[in-house]
Amino acid sequence: MAESPGSSGNVPIGGYYPDPSIPGYIRYWDGAAWVPGTSRPAPAEGEAMPAPPPGATPAPAP
Repeated sequence: MAESPGSSGNVPIGGYYPDPSIPGYIRYWDGAAWVPGTSRPAPAEGEAMPAPPPGATPAPAP
């Protein structure tokens, strides 16, 4: 199982983060776990991040 995007023990809010299993890709983290089927190539510099997948509700910021 891929580890969470928080390396210091802090769990980040929902959003796209570098996919730990595929270099150069991003994957959606819903605030608790990686969302299957959301890996995609990372956007080029200056491109916007993709919208959250349908049905995903990012956790509110603390």
